[in-house]
Order: sequence, then structure tokens, then C-alpha cells
Amino acid sequence: MSTSLQPRPCAALLGGLLLVALGNTHATDGEQVYTGTLGKQTIVMGLTLSDEDAPARYFYQRHHLDIPLFAGKLGKTHLELVEGVDESAPRPVITLDRQANGSWQGIWRGTDGKTLPLSLHPATPTPPASDAVPYLHKLYRDDPYGYLRLADLKLQAGRKQTVMGYHLQWWQQPAAKLAMFEITDGYPEAERQRINAILRNRLWQETDAYFECMGSARGTDLADFEQTVTPELFTPHLISVTVHTDYYCGGAHPDFGTAGINLDAHTGQPIALEDLLWLGKGKPLHVIGLADDPAQTPNAQANDALAAYQEKTLAPWLLAQFNRLYPTLMQPTDSEDECNYNDVEFWQYGNWHLTPAGVFFGPSFPRAARACEASDDWSIVPWALVRKHPGPLGNAIP
Repeated sequence: MSTSLQPRPCAALLGGLLLVALGNTHATDGEQVYTGTLGKQTIVMGLTLSDEDAPARYFYQRHHLDIPLFAGKLGKTHLELVEGVDESAPRPVITLDRQANGSWQGIWRGTDGKTLPLSLHPATPTPPASDAVPYLHKLYRDDPYGYLRLADLKLQAGRKQTVMGYHLQWWQQPAAKLAMFEITDGYPEAERQRINAILRNRLWQETDAYFECMGSARGTDLADFEQTVTPELFTPHLISVTVHTDYYCGGAHPDFGTAGINLDAHTGQPIALEDLLWLGKGKPLHVIGLADDPAQTPNAQANDALAAYQEKTLAPWLLAQFNRLYPTLMQPTDSEDECNYNDVEFWQYGNWHLTPAGVFFGPSFPRAARACEASDDWSIVPWALVRKHPGPLGNAIP
């Protein structure tokens, strides 16, 4: 969950999360959420009745995967919805009639003519437990459809692992085939609880991103969301983890992104790069959350100042250091090689994480050269060099 500004959401993924890239397009104020049955199966359906162009969706509770619905006819008391996205083939049709109590009754008709009864009533989700992760509370408040998609999912204990002397317990989300670890020793209990709460919350956040992604690409054979979580650094003061995701959520091309989760081990809070490495004058700049009207707030000015620092100070400095440290790797291998790392713009908004050797910086290439971002992890600023330009957490530098 790097706080560095990113021009392309997939690079911040999944630390602004893939949900940023998808824009949480379905979680809108206009969506009305219903629960009920289709045949004998329990379903959840989201309808946006005020907009004929707004797609509806539903999922079987046993599968959790969205099935898109598109309006055939949309009225205040009668709906006809077509299932699926392949307009070249016959598709199931749902017809619904609103009842006086606000529920809907109707039928689902398959392409073979088979019909099943369909009954819906306004959803009344059970609130998450008080000790549930913050992300589930947020979904309950802001996106009841997304919350119901996750509410009955459970985590399963997976493998145990020892990394840099710290013992880890992995937890799996089988429905999404995702996993995240918790730290079982090596830090004081209060610190471990804070750290593990952040990591557990991230697993649920990524699980929601998985279902949003698969739902966005539903009806295609390319829908994909595969993720690798790698513990990168554990010290008494710092924790760094990378989350790499290969995904296709609809659109022209598959994509991938890597995000660093960089935490202060004592507080469990995310740290900014500028907390460790600061090349500017005065106090380090940080990303500040934008208000409703960022153009009129000093928050926008602060973020603009950080972007200017990254463009005019950090990126040129990184380019100079990497040319000195890795002169051969910085040059393209031939005239047609797109992986020319000697463009300062490629280092302005890349992802970063911590390693035993130093701070790794991943470049940010245009789409045509995205494969260059998947090269070996050589672009590291050694800790000895970081110590010469410390931020406020300089004492935490290994």
C-alpha cells in the first residue's frame, strides 16, 4: 500500500487496489440490492432501475461470481432482463413484476425454454461482526451487493513458513484462490496484532477485487485474476511485502501490476518512500487525501508539490544513481529494444518496496513496453546510499 502517486491504477494495484482501476463501477448510489431465490438456489441481485443503460447483475450465493444482466424492457413495475453478453447467441431472459410490498416475482427462462420461478425482496444484510476487518465494514456501509458477495466466505489456514527468522502462517481464500500471511512471532504481541490486521484486511480487499474483476469480464474466456504475495523484508522496524497481480477484467488487453505494502512495524501504519529516502528540503512531502473539491483545498497543492518533487528531483536522481550503479543494465541491448531505462519519465511513478539490499524501484513504462517492468529485480538503491539521504524514519533504515 505504497503512498506514492501513480498515473496508472494497475501499478498501484491493488494498493489503491484493482478496485481503483475498475472504479468500483457497480457500487453506485443508484443500485438497489435484493436477495431471493431462482429455482431452489439463493441469489443476490443488483438493479439500477433509474437508468436503462445501467447493467444489472446477480450471483448465485454458492458461486459468488457475477452474471451480467442487460435491460430488454425497463419499467417501474415490469422488467425484462437479458442474461450474458454474447449478443450473437440465444440468451436466458428474466421477467420480473414488482409487488405491492416492494418485492419482485417472476421467472427465469433458459435458451431451451425451461423456466424457473424467481422471487426477490429488498436485501437486509446482517452487519459484520464487531471484530471483522475494516474493509468488510466499509462494504456493508457503501456497497451492500459487494458485502453480500463476501459475507459468507471463510478463510482457511494454509502452509507455515519461516522468512528471515520470522514465522508466518498463511491464510487462503479458496473461492478467489488468494492468500495472505500473518506473522506469528518475532514482534511484540501488540505490534503483531496491528500488522496482521493490516494484512488480513488486504486479503479481503483483494478478494473483493477478484470478484469485481471476474464480474467485469464475465462472458469472456479471458477473465483472469492471479496473484502472488511475496514477503520481501522483515526487520524490527520495517515490514515490506509485494503483491503482484496478473489480470484481465475486460477491455483490450490483459495487464499486470505490482504494489508494495510497506509498514512501520511498531505502528502497523503504511510508510511513504519519503519517510525513508528524502532528497528535498525541509520536511518530507506526503500524499494527502483529497477533499470533495480538491481544486480549492491545500490538500491538492500538497499532492501537486509531491508530484513535482517526484518528477524534478526523485526521478532524475534515480536515473543518475542507476546509471552509476548498473551502467550495462540501463542500456538497451540493441536499437530495437524498447527496454531503454534511460528515460527519466519511466522512474517518476514506479512502484517500490524494501529488500535486504536496499529500496527496489520498479519503472513505469508505456503499455507498448510493459514487459520491461517484469525484468529482474536489479534496480535497487543500496541502503548505504539511502542512509545518506534519510527521511524522518532514518533510524529504521537497516
